[in-house]
Amino acid sequence: MSATSFAIETRGVTRVFDSRKGFLFREVSRTEALKGVDLAVEQGAIFGLLGPNGAGKTTLTKILSTLLLPTGGRAFVLGHDVVTDAEWLRPRIGLVLGGERGLYNRISGRENLRYFADLYGLPTAERERRIEEILERVDLSSAADRRVEEYSRGMKQKLHLARGILHRPQVLFLDEPTIGLDPKSARETRKLVRSLVADGVTIFLTTHYMFEAEELCPQLAILSKGRIVARDTVARLRQLVGGDRTLEAEAYGFEDSEVSALRRLPGVSKIIEEEYGPRTRLTLRVRTDEIRPDDVRALLPDHPELEVKERRTSLEDVYLDLVEEEAH
Repeated sequence: MSATSFAIETRGVTRVFDSRKGFLFREVSRTEALKGVDLAVEQGAIFGLLGPNGAGKTTLTKILSTLLLPTGGRAFVLGHDVVTDAEWLRPRIGLVLGGERGLYNRISGRENLRYFADLYGLPTAERERRIEEILERVDLSSAADRRVEEYSRGMKQKLHLARGILHRPQVLFLDEPTIGLDPKSARETRKLVRSLVADGVTIFLTTHYMFEAEELCPQLAILSKGRIVARDTVARLRQLVGGDRTLEAEAYGFEDSEVSALRRLPGVSKIIEEEYGPRTRLTLRVRTDEIRPDDVRALLPDHPELEVKERRTSLEDVYLDLVEEEAH
């Protein structure tokens, strides 16, 4: 047990996967999925972990939920080591993985929950009442006695969530909980997640949906190639990549001298140049309020087709900038 007051804490966590190939499988290939991950998550918070496919998000989630052993480093949940205290932790944590695996399709939703309630050790006297309560909470009461194979994908994901919170976990791990869901089902899932925090549950959420992370998570970390490349609030992450404001200039190509002139404007921290068919877009990260769209237009007078607009720097901008920097 650790003296940490955090709900979740990792210290230099690594994970290496070995695979064999070649003649008689004698050649061993090693893949570093996690490369020294340090994290700390406050109790009662929604913490978001962002990253591209293959970044290590699911690997870290499985380690924290005691499904996978780390190769190195240590991880603690509720102050307990996920390796040595796994038996103590399992009744106190919940896990919801994206996708449709983990449910029994040929029995009803209610029967699924009865099965998992018995696995969690819920007292028989409490089991039926708790199942009814959870079914209502995830809006599955009317479909509770239908076979799961008849459920839509959104309904199955609700049942996954019901299973994950059935035993009143103190920490809930959600790995891509809205992947593949229609907008209405995804919205309902996010609403349920927020309601769980009001109950005091700590939620560790992995996602690659930027708007979802920005809506739900006061604190975020970005994982890229097995490393944490940034961790902070959304507002501070915007400052990390160059500011809260973004200006975009679009036309049929720009001269190098024009781009250089834009770089010299006060407060411009970064310019990203992208091709969109015959047109080119310049994206300017701006740290101050000094620069306005008219200042950009004044430096590009030879483009009658020029379009310049201002917007707030999005979490997607932050994410792409940081992941791109890690790639180089």
